Amino acid sequence: MNRFKYILLLTIALSAAALSQELYIPLEFQAAYEDGTRSPDGKPGPEYWQNSADYKLSVILDPAAGKITGSGTIIYNNNSPDILDRIVIRLYQNLNKAGTLKDFPFNDKEFTDGIVIRSLTLNKRSYDVMSDTSLENTGTNIVIKNLNVLPKKQVTISVSWDFTIPKVNKVRMGQYDSTTFFIAYWYPQIAVYDDIDGWDMNEYTGTTEFYNDFNSYDVNITVPNNFGIWAPGTLEHPETVLSPEVFLRYKEAMISSETVNIISWNDYQQKIVPYNNSGETNAWHYKASGIPDFTFGAAANYLWDGKAAYGGAGNSVFVSAAYNAASLDFYEVCDIAAKTVELMSKELPGVDFPFPKLTIFNGSGGMESPMMVNESSSKERIWMVHTTVHEAAHSYFPFGMGINERKYAWMDEGWTQMLSEYIQYEFDKTIDFRARNVKRYLDYSGEFDEVPMMFPSFLIRGEMYGNHAYFRPANAYNILKDFMGDVLFKKALQEFMKRWKGKHPTPYDFFFTFEDAANDDYTWFWQPWFFNSGYPDLAIDSVSVKDDILKVQITKEGLLPIPVALTVTFKDGSVKRAYRSAAVWKTPDEDDLWIEMETDKKPAVIELGNQYIPDADTTNNLWQSK
Repeated sequence: MNRFKYILLLTIALSAAALSQELYIPLEFQAAYEDGTRSPDGKPGPEYWQNSADYKLSVILDPAAGKITGSGTIIYNNNSPDILDRIVIRLYQNLNKAGTLKDFPFNDKEFTDGIVIRSLTLNKRSYDVMSDTSLENTGTNIVIKNLNVLPKKQVTISVSWDFTIPKVNKVRMGQYDSTTFFIAYWYPQIAVYDDIDGWDMNEYTGTTEFYNDFNSYDVNITVPNNFGIWAPGTLEHPETVLSPEVFLRYKEAMISSETVNIISWNDYQQKIVPYNNSGETNAWHYKASGIPDFTFGAAANYLWDGKAAYGGAGNSVFVSAAYNAASLDFYEVCDIAAKTVELMSKELPGVDFPFPKLTIFNGSGGMESPMMVNESSSKERIWMVHTTVHEAAHSYFPFGMGINERKYAWMDEGWTQMLSEYIQYEFDKTIDFRARNVKRYLDYSGEFDEVPMMFPSFLIRGEMYGNHAYFRPANAYNILKDFMGDVLFKKALQEFMKRWKGKHPTPYDFFFTFEDAANDDYTWFWQPWFFNSGYPDLAIDSVSVKDDILKVQITKEGLLPIPVALTVTFKDGSVKRAYRSAAVWKTPDEDDLWIEMETDKKPAVIELGNQYIPDADTTNNLWQSK
């Protein structure tokens, strides 16, 4: 189908989305519409599909050796209509090998062999990892070639492996001391095969994060008997790994509206053993389904708080925090996380929390994974609140919706950044993060290397990645919310999340769903903010007072449409304000706006903008009478 026929078809088929056909639509997206996997109104198409895998894994964590040893089987389900001639497996820990591409400097004294595959079998065929020509190592991917996996069929992969846990080059995971570990990117993981790009062949280079299918996990984790394990899903047979006292508190916490100290400092003081010590090791068994990844925290001598939080639709979410007794800020984390779950479920976005569990593990940094957060201790309460809220919000974006964060980081980091502004302000008003995000965006806005948000995230390096993923999109979403109004914005966001829960939305699914929900055309907004280079800049062009009418001419000097906030201070000290949403700039080529006020007073100072409106050049935002 040629491009003209394609655009004509969309124009006839759908009036709401047709208004957006000025947006550039790449060929692979056109093919998805033609194949029926996506719809131009933003819904999944009648032929939509996605693949999945069932992981059954056993892993031994040896704290003394700092090593992971694993084995297991992966059943990969080809739900696509395509015959797959290859399977792509991610080996994330190869990032720690010398010679693999990295986005930032590594300590070369801690280079390792990455993930060492000890055995690999697909169905009945075993592969020699060192010499088999049907295997291709590309860095952090290994490709099994020369296959013929038919549609609606599955293959079984058996694999064993090991790797050294990083102590210095700890990218999102690692060993933090002799008894504290957060283990992520730890198992051979099937890459995503989707209807847009086919196989995701992007290498893991350290910056870009997730894009996974929704899978099931059955995981056994063996550790010394003084270690606890915190992981997503259900802890099977908890009575076999927890001491009787701790087991009873654990059951209480899962249904308690008040925080329960499952393991307290007092337990250690009184020599109460928290875990089963009948043998040298314990095997912790977790099961989870419908999640895009599996990580776990492991620690000895950690405290553990837990409670039940309202997650929407009458469902409760088991929220817990596992932490070092010296991390004084963490004594409040469980409560903050639980309230965050409830605020997100009830207010914004006002969508049921997507998982039955959330654990905040006191590790390092601030990093999210499904049902798990890896979080440093903070010296200032505001940063504990910020990290906890931000990482908990990732439960929706990307994990609840399967967003390709490697390619469209702004679709999850931007939403999370924006939603967090409102939630964390409920707990701590030390920092106004909405205003802070405006300032952070203006640190980069208009610079030569600021690229449009539709530029693939995996191609962006350095500081500009933060602007691309967090600050510019957070500002764009707030401006979108402002001109749509709270009610319509929430309706559109909820519709987007409902349509694409447990699926793989793209930017076009977001754009077209919002237009469909609003029955409006937002091309005037999408194009400059998401597709074009440019910066926001408004200016006061002229001021006149005649016949008790104050007229102020505002010009849009920059490309990006933003709201107009005008503050007029009169010579008698009185103040009048005027406000227009960014929708005043929706008419093409309309770059001038007149604001009129009735007044019999003389203006002294007129100021344009406020702390929530990004404006790259404020030197033209002030008028003073002479």
